Amino acid sequence: MAGLVLGVCCLAGCAPTINLATPEPVKVDVSVRLDVYQKTAPTKAKEEQSSIEVAAGRRLRSGEVQSLKNAGIVGEDRDGYLEIRQKPTDPKYLSYAEGIVSAENADRAYLYLTNAQSQNKPMELVETDYAKLWRDRAFPGEWVQKEDGTWIRK
Repeated sequence: MAGLVLGVCCLAGCAPTINLATPEPVKVDVSVRLDVYQKTAPTKAKEEQSSIEVAAGRRLRSGEVQSLKNAGIVGEDRDGYLEIRQKPTDPKYLSYAEGIVSAENADRAYLYLTNAQSQNKPMELVETDYAKLWRDRAFPGEWVQKEDGTWIRK
């Protein structure tokens, strides 16, 4: 028992003194880079939509999107969005294609943002994951953009 008491006293009373003072204050240089990208301007109407409404809109539009892909007018870009690859010469058809692409990209942005928030992941990672999914699902002959930025027909 005496040995135990001696050991406890020595541990409590034998602590070394450590001097933490420095001749100059410690300097820390912290550099931060913050890149902010906004693909589509959020609108109040879009924010009020539910995921079910967005999914229904995408489903209704899917035939038109596929027709534009089959015609080689649009392709899947490396960020998970549609991009017009070959502009139609007819102004009405170009306007139609731009409207379809704009509506689809707005719905995709909402889908990506919702997934990023629920998975607690950066939106860029969610976009990259979906871009790979759309590339993998593309049919032969459709335009897809590789990660390095080059466009190919699958």
